[in-house]
Amino acid sequence: MTSSTTSPPHSTVDNRGHFSLASQRAVLWWGVVLAIVYGLAFLFLLQQVPLKNPQWSPEQVAQWYVDNRTKIKWGAVICSWTGCFMMPIWAVFAAQMARVEPGRWKVWSALTLASGTLMSIYLALPPMFWGVAAYTAPRKNNEVTTLMHELASLTMTTTDQAYIFAWVAVSVIALRPATQLVKNNPFPRWWAYGSLWITFMFEAGAFAFLPRTGPFAWNGLLVFWSPFVLFTIWIIIQSNLCFRAIRAQQDDPSENFFA
Repeated sequence: MTSSTTSPPHSTVDNRGHFSLASQRAVLWWGVVLAIVYGLAFLFLLQQVPLKNPQWSPEQVAQWYVDNRTKIKWGAVICSWTGCFMMPIWAVFAAQMARVEPGRWKVWSALTLASGTLMSIYLALPPMFWGVAAYTAPRKNNEVTTLMHELASLTMTTTDQAYIFAWVAVSVIALRPATQLVKNNPFPRWWAYGSLWITFMFEAGAFAFLPRTGPFAWNGLLVFWSPFVLFTIWIIIQSNLCFRAIRAQQDDPSENFFA
């Protein structure tokens, strides 16, 4: 007697696996495109590379917003659409991490996803605050505009705690010897050291609350420039590693189970 329950044909499993991988590639590209648009708006419309001088007087701050309010408001609009670009990017990173992480409860992958979500919030909020400053600058007193300006700048630079968890998770997975035995692994061991380095460098951000000049000011070398450059490089490299791994997984017949 033939059982009424049969396994799905190999082609069905294959299609499911390729749909998952194709979806990951599409979602990762989605996040990358949003990141590029966000970066262009941040640079050319919000004009926050580097962040403005922390020593500006309230009059200087308010006047800058009055003079540039149209650009800043459009920058806030665009960044409101694109500011959560890290959510799709980290969703794919977490999916790839879950593939190589052992055990039923994949805590490092879950931590990565949660950290990426929080990261998006702290990237989306500062442009909104700058937008509010530009929106109210002609009508409010200078101190109100300065308060919103400083809130935005400090939110951008001091919220490093949301970023750290994801990079620690990537480092743990990449340093695990068994991870390197998994085929088409997007977390090579050498990448753990780069992730640990950026983890330590980002911790300097919280010091922006203290000075208004020097490397620890919100526009300084250790608080702004170093994290800004390292963050950009890290995202480019990890995205490239994941794109390459996904492409290899799609070409590998043994990866068909990955749905």
